[in-house]
Parts: sequence; C-alpha cells; structure tokens
Amino acid sequence: MYEPFPTNYTWSTSANLALGCGGEIGEVDEVVRALQPYAATGDAEAWEAAWRRMAERVAGLARRDEAAGHRLSAGGKYLRAAAYRFVGERQVPPRSPSKLEGYREFLADFNRGVALSGVPLERVEVPFEGTSMPALFLPAQASGPAPAMIYVDGFDICKEIMWLVLRDAFARRGVHCLFVDTPGVGEMLRLRGVPTRYDYEVPVAACVDYLQGRADVLADRIGVMGISLGGYYAPRAAAFEPRLRCCVAWGAIWDYGATWERRRHLRPDSPVSVPAFQLAWVMGAEGFEAALEKARAFTLAEVMPRIRCPLLIVHGAEDRQIPLADAERAFQAATGTAVKELKVFTAAEGGTQHCQLDNRSLAIDYITDWVADHL
Repeated sequence: MYEPFPTNYTWSTSANLALGCGGEIGEVDEVVRALQPYAATGDAEAWEAAWRRMAERVAGLARRDEAAGHRLSAGGKYLRAAAYRFVGERQVPPRSPSKLEGYREFLADFNRGVALSGVPLERVEVPFEGTSMPALFLPAQASGPAPAMIYVDGFDICKEIMWLVLRDAFARRGVHCLFVDTPGVGEMLRLRGVPTRYDYEVPVAACVDYLQGRADVLADRIGVMGISLGGYYAPRAAAFEPRLRCCVAWGAIWDYGATWERRRHLRPDSPVSVPAFQLAWVMGAEGFEAALEKARAFTLAEVMPRIRCPLLIVHGAEDRQIPLADAERAFQAATGTAVKELKVFTAAEGGTQHCQLDNRSLAIDYITDWVADHL
C-alpha cells in the first residue's frame, strides 16, 4: 500500500482514496508533503486546510475551462476538486462548522462536474419510511430493460465517492447501478440527520421497490453490494430480502461490535480509516460506550445461513482493518446458498489491503465480472 504517512495509517488510506477517485499523483504528493509535520498528531485542521487549498486550485482551473467553453475539461477538474474536498472533510469532527461547509462544497463541485462531463448520472430520491434516501442512478449501456445492482456505502464514504471509484464499470457490462446514501452515510447522515441501523434489509427493500418501479429495470434481476461496513449491510439485506438475486460483500464484516472493542484505544497509527468520533456519529449515540453497545447488533453470526442467493465475498489477505479470519467465518457460515465464493487477493496479484485500496481496479474488475455472470 502507498503509505506516505508511515506513522498515520488513517491519513495514508485517505491519500489512497484521493488517488482512487481520480486524483493526480502530483497534486496528491504536494498535499502530502505539506502535511508531513502534522502526521504524528493527526491535526484535523491542518489536514482539512491542505486538501481545501488543493481543491480550490483545481476548482479554479475548472472555472477557467468552463469560461472558455471547454466543458469536458472543466467537468473533469470539478470532479477531481470534489474528491479532494471529501478527502479533507472525512477527518473533521461532525460538530465543526467547516465539516458541513466542506461537504456542501464537495456536492456543488461534484454536481457541476457531472453536468459538464455529460455523464448520464441521474439524481433520484428513493421513497423510505415517509421520507426518502438520495441516490444516483447510472444506466446500463444496453438497449431495453437491464438488471440492476444496489450499491450501499460503508462507514465513512458516500454515493458520489463510490461512483468516482467505480465509474461505468457496471454500465459497460450491461448492468444499471443505484448508488444510494442509506442511513448513516453521506447526505442521510450529514444533511438529514439519519444514523445507521442494524436491520439494513429495510432500506435495501425500499431500493428494490424503487427499482422494480422503473420500466428500464428487469424487476426479477436486482442484486446488492456493499463496501467495508457495507460488507455487513449487503449480506444482512440479502438474508432477509428474497427479491435479491445476488450479493457482494466488498470487504467482509463478521461482528462489528467486536471490531470496535478491539479499537477502543486508537492512536494515529491504528489501522482505521477515520478518527474514533465517526462511530458515535454514525450510530447516532452519545459517546463511545453507547455507540459500541449499538454496534454489537451488527453481527452476521445468525444471519449468514439465511442467504439463498449467489454470494461473493472479496477480501485482502493483509487487511489491517478487518482480519481475513472474519471473511472466512462469514463465508463458512453461508450454508444456505449453493453458489458462494470467497475471493482473497494476495501479494502475488496485489490488492491485499482493506477493500483493495492498494489496487482498486483488480477488485472492480473481479466484482463486476462476477455480477455480470450471476445476476
């Protein structure tokens, strides 16, 4: 894994995220160099300020291109600026005024980038419990109705970031993709104040309802996938929602309470992607202990045997956030499906780290090919 901050795993994974979302190595390296004096202490203000400066520079170049009538060039730069803004925002505590400001700027740059790039990415609202969940629908490159995947986020990302990572990988394989901010992530958490929940079959069922109501979707060919904590969300949904035709866990979760029990005393070099404040925020709890109690409900021990659809679990052999043993336990417990696979990326091919952050393309190719074969 690219580790520009040897004493700060959290910051290093975020630099990898910037690159995975389309960041330029020269720009990322400039930010990384500026942040070296602050890495040992994990100074969130310095982190956010450095990424904001780079985002502003790139957004300024985008505005120049746009003024000159170069829409495609401007669109690409706005999207890159958006990625940098989100990378900076992730490390900022939720009560800081700059967090919401940075997130709104991220959305503005992203939306402008999509509009100028001509990407057929449709902003939709998925009806859910008297309100709705914001989502992005990317249509398949196919004539006529096509199958669809529901993409649920993880612990600390959002629908726009996952589109920046995946782009049109599903679309080119003839599969629609619904990137959705479900409870506890993205807009649902930041702008609508909706924390996560253990019974993720409920929001995913709402996504199935929405997709089945679209004339361009094959109603009996809908699957679900999730990344990182989504490796709990997606299998949980597949266990209780019989309309799902396949399930992908991109990074397995077995027992999230136990995971955070191990993380009780975090340091900058601890193998986590964001600071400890994220758990209480996502769980909608006051303090670590209350959040940990809620997290104990996020376990697949009694859930995996209920899955009946084809199942793919993807994990890195050297994952420092979630041990490979958790993926193996989840795979072994999936006794109810006749079609299941545990794909472990090893050092021989690359992609050994958490959710293949060290080589995303390997996982993206593998997952989208598998879905095309099984959905």
